[in-house]
Amino acid sequence: MFRTYQRDAMLLSSELEPDLHLWPRVEQIILLPWFYVTALRLGDPCSRHMLMISDVQTLEDLSLAGPEGVQIESILLATPPAMNGENRWLMEQLREIAYVPKTKSSARHYRFRVAEQAVYASFWDVGLEIEQGNVSRIVFSAG
Repeated sequence: MFRTYQRDAMLLSSELEPDLHLWPRVEQIILLPWFYVTALRLGDPCSRHMLMISDVQTLEDLSLAGPEGVQIESILLATPPAMNGENRWLMEQLREIAYVPKTKSSARHYRFRVAEQAVYASFWDVGLEIEQGNVSRIVFSAG
């Protein structure tokens, strides 16, 4: 979902760390929601990292890394206008992601709840409104 070009990579990248590539910008080519995650990598010393994650499955894989590797401190949800009902992108503190399973008439869905108690569903998830009570599990919760 994020596009970069090798020609734009910063020259110092590989000098800092083998196989490392740094870009001064990334381009989002599909108008889908994404996550800005602050994660703490445990160890000696601990280090804080900010990650731009494009999908729920990747976010879930990161959170399952558990105590051995990564602790998620916070997640911001970036939503496009068609999803949040505004004229612009919004970036809001994420409180919960709920999984609504697939039914015969629909695809699987995710419901996102943010700090201001707004609830979003992906705008391509037709039918989620009537399935809100059919949550099978909470993917992420900030307490």
